[in-house]
Amino acid sequence: MLYNALLSLAAFMFCLSLFLVHRASVLENDFRKLQGDITLQLNQPRSEGVNGKMAKMSKTREDIKLSTLQKAQSSLKISSRRVKRQQGSCRGPTSFLQLTANTNKQPDIRGNITVIPWTVSAQQGNAISQKENRIVVQEDGYYLVFGQVFFKSPSTVMGHIIQSWGSTGTGTTSTELLHCLQEMPDENPANTCYTAGIVQLHQDDELELVVPYRPHAIISMDAEFTFFGVIQLN
Repeated sequence: MLYNALLSLAAFMFCLSLFLVHRASVLENDFRKLQGDITLQLNQPRSEGVNGKMAKMSKTREDIKLSTLQKAQSSLKISSRRVKRQQGSCRGPTSFLQLTANTNKQPDIRGNITVIPWTVSAQQGNAISQKENRIVVQEDGYYLVFGQVFFKSPSTVMGHIIQSWGSTGTGTTSTELLHCLQEMPDENPANTCYTAGIVQLHQDDELELVVPYRPHAIISMDAEFTFFGVIQLN
């Protein structure tokens, strides 16, 4: 399932971060060794030559060593910043929420719309929550929204929509985010309809999955067949 795939991806990214931290530690050890060698050479006694020529040569060597030390320090800082950026880019999703059909309830009929009762099956973070059979967004940002319904209705085409409800200056309005349509087989009508997409959402937006124009839709309430969820991407 999508949830297991996401967990595997998060584990891979965590291992990648550990590898990058190890590489940064190796670079730091090499820098310390180089710094110790340079310090040892700087502390060695220097002899004066005729007309100060040897002193000038020693000073030149010191300048070269100091320049080498500064370059090594700059290289280490750049490597450390690169590791930190890569660690940040490998960060897993901040929050996610997945709902599955509630087997203890029956779908609710509202006019010509069928509403599936949901229950929480997986959740992490505080950016997404559930309220009255809807998913509520707590933070502005981009989100991966997905939903699947397993239909068992003897109809030509079945499907569902995922819509968001948000407050405006004139009240509450709804916006259709994703649509899903699926042809049903003539014999033994049973088929899944899955859709997913990345959308921009705002704080207090409420997401809802409904089956329109099918008030008598027959839906499988098994958790592995019918589910609805959101994953925070930033």
